[in-house]
Amino acid sequence: MSDSPHLLIADVAQVLLRASGAALCVLRKPDAVLAPGQLTVVGGHLKAGEPLDRAARREAMEETGVRISADQQEFCGLVHHHEHGEGMDRITAVFVAQSWSGEPRNAEPDKHEGLFWVPMEKPPPACHPYTTAIFHMLIHGPSYRALNWPTSGGTP
Repeated sequence: MSDSPHLLIADVAQVLLRASGAALCVLRKPDAVLAPGQLTVVGGHLKAGEPLDRAARREAMEETGVRISADQQEFCGLVHHHEHGEGMDRITAVFVAQSWSGEPRNAEPDKHEGLFWVPMEKPPPACHPYTTAIFHMLIHGPSYRALNWPTSGGTP
């Protein structure tokens, strides 16, 4: 066990998926704190006391203006990203929806340059690695993916 505590951040990702296999991504502004100038899936931080599924639906509404009901949403898995050094570990609960109410729009123009449908099978280089990992997990499994962990024995 490590002597230094790792902070853990709980995130949600809400993948809006077309029948063609394209997922809706936001293009973050170049001055964004997280993933500047990159394409990311819709999502964000969990608020205190908020259930994971509701947080994912809230993020979809805040970022794209679409409404997803609980029965339109499916839990797909977890991504645990370990940051080396002084970074924070992140746990992301990933949900997918293939139907929703409303037309997607850039509901946060102060944060995003726009919305883009991205092919999950072959994401463009502008996709953030975390988003690419989520796509890979959704297509190929498993439903839990640990990213950036040391490959030699033991835990960090």
